[in-house]
Amino acid sequence: MENRRQQDAQKQSSTEQQQPYDNVLKLLLENQEAVMLPYFLEDAQFVRVLDLEVLKSPLRVDRVYEILYRRERHILHLEFEVSGRKRMAKRLLVYNSYFLDKYDLPVISIIVYPFETTMAESPLAVKSGRQDLITFHFRTMPLWKLNVHDYLDTHAVSMYGLLPTMQGADLASLSTAIEEMRLHYKGDDTRLQRELLCFRTLLNRARTVPEKDRQQIKERLIMFNDLFEDDPFIQEKKAEGRAEGLAEGRAEGLAEGRAEGLQTAVVTVVRGRFPSLVPLAEQRVKYVNKPDVLNMLLLQLSKAEDENLTRWLLETSTAA
Repeated sequence: MENRRQQDAQKQSSTEQQQPYDNVLKLLLENQEAVMLPYFLEDAQFVRVLDLEVLKSPLRVDRVYEILYRRERHILHLEFEVSGRKRMAKRLLVYNSYFLDKYDLPVISIIVYPFETTMAESPLAVKSGRQDLITFHFRTMPLWKLNVHDYLDTHAVSMYGLLPTMQGADLASLSTAIEEMRLHYKGDDTRLQRELLCFRTLLNRARTVPEKDRQQIKERLIMFNDLFEDDPFIQEKKAEGRAEGLAEGRAEGLAEGRAEGLQTAVVTVVRGRFPSLVPLAEQRVKYVNKPDVLNMLLLQLSKAEDENLTRWLLETSTAA
């Protein structure tokens, strides 16, 4: 019984570590599928996003598309995988079979690995003695083996959110990418914010970037806080948060009281925009006691245009 509890705890911990990154691919691809999918599968032509809400409850997948591939209709399934989970190939087979049955089209499955880890090996072979029962071929895309300059040289701006995970990611290359994103998305602050959030989240964990360069890039990203600072709604919520923090401050002093007020403000913003995410907001912010982190989260939430982005912000900004 104790072993089962430990296994469940380990599984939950693995899921929690994965969650902040699960939505990165979704955020990058959303509304840019036609441009981005060929980078994941050469010659793929985007047709439509498939509705994941209709999936059976045990299935939890990242992105599924109908595409044209070599002039024929296919299903493309992308999974964004942070760790080298041992059963990943078997899980992928379950997903693949489900989509094959549901859509009656050939299914191409790709695991995208942003960080160096043990990857699932293709094909997955299931045998009975010497007899082959199943041979399942899938693809892997280890971002950490790709090179930044292959994308910078072709100005593949839609892929720049993934650059911190790649070889050659240093101060010069990433600074160039940030500037190109700023110019490319000029006039579309929401899109720029989304790209930079993904960029920053991956930068925090990527080991391809030298530590000194990482810190300087983080400082460069702080300059984009101005995207949100002038928003009247968030300024009002920040003021309310500070007032509540002062009123409820404890013996630990003003900083802790301010953090509590900002935690309340975060929940208030979420309640006003996406009420279904209030339980998640209440759960996540109670572990954050740094006013600067909460302030930034408030700024970002004010510009989040949909529920998926809001959920991702809550998960990534409050991750341990």
